[in-house]
Order: sequence, then structure tokens, then C-alpha cells
Amino acid sequence: MEILTIILGTLGGVSAVLTGLFAYFGNLRLEKYKADLETTNTKLKGFLESSVHVSKAQFDKEFSIYQQIWVLLVALRARTLFLRPFAESVDPKETEEERMQRKLKSFGEAFNAFRDIMEENRPFYAHSVYESLCEIFDLCGTESIEYQYREPGRSQDYWEKSIENNKKIVAAIDSCCELIRDRISSLSVA
Repeated sequence: MEILTIILGTLGGVSAVLTGLFAYFGNLRLEKYKADLETTNTKLKGFLESSVHVSKAQFDKEFSIYQQIWVLLVALRARTLFLRPFAESVDPKETEEERMQRKLKSFGEAFNAFRDIMEENRPFYAHSVYESLCEIFDLCGTESIEYQYREPGRSQDYWEKSIENNKKIVAAIDSCCELIRDRISSLSVA
């Protein structure tokens, strides 16, 4: 009977020691987990507190840039599409070469103003919008080159290419407009 009491006492003691060890290591692990959560929480709070001000400043800057770009983009679209219009009034005193130079000059002013604002503000607005603006810039530049170095006598191909370029330009501008809208709506200021 004494042996049974000793065995049960020993097993109870081992059980108590094991239970104590599990509780101790469990508490250590729980405390480490709490400390990790507090560290992460502190980092996130700091990030959110600093980003509210930055986001507001960035929103204001981007919005201002998009307003400038859009005004210039509207002018560029109009002057690009005016290079090869389907109908226009012509001054009989102006030669075809003079008319072409006048149109190209007007286009060039809009093209250069657009390029300058687009590039000067590049770091301050979304890269996806910049890429879209570059596509428009290239399409408009191509149209002006095709207009400037056109073949004498306007063939069916000349007008077909004009229509194709115009559609691409308008579609690219519409796509850019949607990117700008999406970008503005995605910026939230808390």
C-alpha cells in the first residue's frame, strides 16, 4: 500500500510540474505575442497619423496637376484633330503651305505646353496616368508628322489614316480621363 501511495504521489508531482511548465511557457508565448501586436499597432498608428497629412497634401497636389493637364489635353485634342479636319473654311488668300504652317504652329504650342506640364509634374501624380499621357503624346505627335509629311493630293488612304488616328487619340484621351477619375476617387483624405 505504501508503494502505491508513493507511485501515485510521484505521478501527481510530475503532473503538477508538467502543468506548471506548460502554463509558464504558454504565458511566455502569450506575452511575446502581445508584445508583437503592440509593436505592430504602434507602427500602424504612426503610419496612419503621418499619412493623413501627406495624403491631404498629395491629394491637393495631384488634383491641381490633373486640372492643369486636363485643360491642356482638351486644347491638344482640338488642335490635333484640326490638323486634318473633314471640313474647314479656307482663306483664299492663304496658300496650302501657309495654312499647314499655321495649323502646325497652333498644334506645336498646345503640344509643347502639354509636354512641359506633363514632364514637370511627373513625380507628383500617378505613374499609370503618366503612361496614359505618354501614349496620347505619342499619338498626337504621330498625327502631326503624318499631316506635315503627307503625300501630295489627298488620297483615300490619307483620309482613312486620319480617321484611324483620330479614333485612337479620342479613345486614349477617354481612357486617360477614366484613369484620372479613378485615381482621384481612390485618394481618400481622412
